[in-house]
Amino acid sequence: MEPEKQNQTPAPGQDPDPGQEGLPPAENGPAPEKKPWKPYSRKARLLAWVGIVFMVFLVIMYTYAFSSGIILKY
Repeated sequence: MEPEKQNQTPAPGQDPDPGQEGLPPAENGPAPEKKPWKPYSRKARLLAWVGIVFMVFLVIMYTYAFSSGIILKY
């Protein structure tokens, strides 16, 4: 069973607790500076596409082998 949630309001003059606002404490502080977006190199993108094509080839090859029964001959 879940414990009952208590609705507490801060006394006048007190700041509300950051955890009580519904946001994690990390999101209440100043946002960290992000590094500028830099695309991957041409070589890395080419290798990724080669990997995708190879995996598609393997899926087609094994699908054909299982559906035609060729793999059972060995």
